[in-house]
Amino acid sequence: MSNVIFTYNEEAALTAGMGGFINESGAYVITITEAALTTSQGGAKAIEFSGESDDGRKVQYLSVYVSKKDGSANTFGVNMIHAIMGCAGVKQLTNHMKAVNQYVAPEFTGKKVGLVLQKVLRSKHDGSDTYGLEIRLPFIAQTRQTLQEKAEGKPAETVDRMACGLKDKDERKKGAAQHNEYEQYGQQDDSGFTPF
Repeated sequence: MSNVIFTYNEEAALTAGMGGFINESGAYVITITEAALTTSQGGAKAIEFSGESDDGRKVQYLSVYVSKKDGSANTFGVNMIHAIMGCAGVKQLTNHMKAVNQYVAPEFTGKKVGLVLQKVLRSKHDGSDTYGLEIRLPFIAQTRQTLQEKAEGKPAETVDRMACGLKDKDERKKGAAQHNEYEQYGQQDDSGFTPF
């Protein structure tokens, strides 16, 4: 007598070897597992998102910089955080100490949000290649509408149009004189996050 131990699942088979992480540009529905408040060595402040997609793949280090090194607001980042809040149904953010010098915005934990992510190819300090993902556009997970589409009563079209035409961004070093935005902000340190 034989007992069935597996029934073929094509979706699971296609994800084999992917390491369990989102590694391609596209539109994803993410359940946020943490929104860490971080400060780079240079003093720029960011909210760094981690989460999991509906198919179980994880994403980490999605940093949205809300202030520059000099302490002035990074308007693009501030607007992006407001858009993520709106899409996730979060009305306000607070900072909560998770551990010594580790702060989080607990209101994001467990919230679902759609994110159009773009893969960015980068160079490590040793010259080898790596990549990261950047948030291009948040959207409402349940409807795939952007906040603007929802406000104007329009159907969801922007996300699919953007995701369809999205190409990987290449920021790899071509020479010693060039450097990318990630290096301008500097590596993260453990000095914690000063409340806004």
